[in-house]
Amino acid sequence: MLEVLGLDQRAEAVYLVLVDNRPLAVDELAARTGLERDPLESALVRLEDGGLIARMPGRPVSWTALPPEHAVEVLLLARERDIRRVRALAHRLGERHHRARAGQDSASLIEVISGRDGVARCGQQLFRRAEREIRGIDAPPYAEAGDGTPVNSVPDITGRRLTSRFIHGRDALTLPGAVGRIERDIAAGEEVRVLPQAPMKLLLADDQAGLIPLVATPQVLDTCILVHPSALLDALSTLFETLWQQGQPYVPDRDAEGGADDFLSDEERRILSLLGMGLPDEAIARQLGIGHRTVQRRVQALLVRLGATSRFQAGILAARRGWWMPDGGQGAPWPETGTAPAAAAGP
Repeated sequence: MLEVLGLDQRAEAVYLVLVDNRPLAVDELAARTGLERDPLESALVRLEDGGLIARMPGRPVSWTALPPEHAVEVLLLARERDIRRVRALAHRLGERHHRARAGQDSASLIEVISGRDGVARCGQQLFRRAEREIRGIDAPPYAEAGDGTPVNSVPDITGRRLTSRFIHGRDALTLPGAVGRIERDIAAGEEVRVLPQAPMKLLLADDQAGLIPLVATPQVLDTCILVHPSALLDALSTLFETLWQQGQPYVPDRDAEGGADDFLSDEERRILSLLGMGLPDEAIARQLGIGHRTVQRRVQALLVRLGATSRFQAGILAARRGWWMPDGGQGAPWPETGTAPAAAAGP
């Protein structure tokens, strides 16, 4: 725990023993910590230099812990000052980096990022460096860090004044756990729209950087192009906004309540929503974790209830009655699915 203050395990062990006891001599500390004399004395020097312990007068020399609430606070303040200095240095280095590349040729406007881990790290950096908005087109395959952690926007927008908008292709909704994962992202503040087909993968951080695959339809996401501010980045931004306008909002407003005659169960409402996304019965069954025949029966019952002769007409009639709003208007909330998440939204 005290590693954040620059203490290793030996120094921390010595400090905790002194916190819990009266002043102790070196021999007593060695007996209580199990440390040899040389590493023990090195730990005592580090603790004394850090202002956590003090020598007591007399012979043999003994040591005592200073009041932790004061000593640790002093170290924390010093560490905060160091962090501020490092941030200021990073800002200055960033300015130097941009100035150095401002006069270079067009080749400097893009970088090729190679390797699955390199692509994942680059995606994570874009999420973290964004100051206003993350935008993206979500499609498989997905990037994963070397430790298997998926690249996801939600952990990086949570608690930040940062908007996140993602476009998904309809076919990606059939992947196992995709609906549950998207709904959890939306619950965390992400906006989602759906297109019949996602034309490409894309990640944009503000108007400062973009990430796209080097290959149009990669089987494995191990090579990407990082695009810096340029006409190409402007074109990618325009492409996203055009597709966003064409996309269908995924989740209705969560505030309105339907009338008694229009009551729908959560399952029925979700079936209508997924029907509106164009998913076939088999895909709806997989997403909801129910049988194919059960979905067919529910769909037929909804058609009869709405007086619809087709699935398309059922979507229109359901929207008119406020059961499901394809334009992002009012509707009822969707529950969590409980399915295991698919690969996270990201590059």
